[in-house]
Amino acid sequence: MPRVHWRDEYCIGDDRIDQEHQALFTMVNELDEAIATAAPPSQIQGMLTTLATHTIEHFDHEEALMVAFSYPGYRRHKQVHDNLLAKITALLEQFNQPNATLAQDLTAFLAEWLSHHIKGEDQSMIRFFQSRANTPMTAQR
Repeated sequence: MPRVHWRDEYCIGDDRIDQEHQALFTMVNELDEAIATAAPPSQIQGMLTTLATHTIEHFDHEEALMVAFSYPGYRRHKQVHDNLLAKITALLEQFNQPNATLAQDLTAFLAEWLSHHIKGEDQSMIRFFQSRANTPMTAQR
């Protein structure tokens, strides 16, 4: 059973960001399933690496938009991103240790973080962008 479900309330009105968020939901759910079924460590390692890479790319995309729109909450939002990336990096380092295991607490944390972050920080950011542009974000491309 998926750990986190995509819902319309997570849509922020930017197709690219919404697709990136949906991909993150899928990756968290796949990681949760792999941990629950005791998948081989190499498979879980690959999933963690893919999740980390996608997260970095997604954050870079959001942060570039924040700079382009002179978003006043940029520093705070970037710090939130940096804090999550530090946690993911620490998890990757831990998982590289002999006999390392991951608990489903990890995916519970990621699912909660992701949904909370989208509904809070990201939706506030997009509302600011839209107010500055006075048009939907998809028209900005």
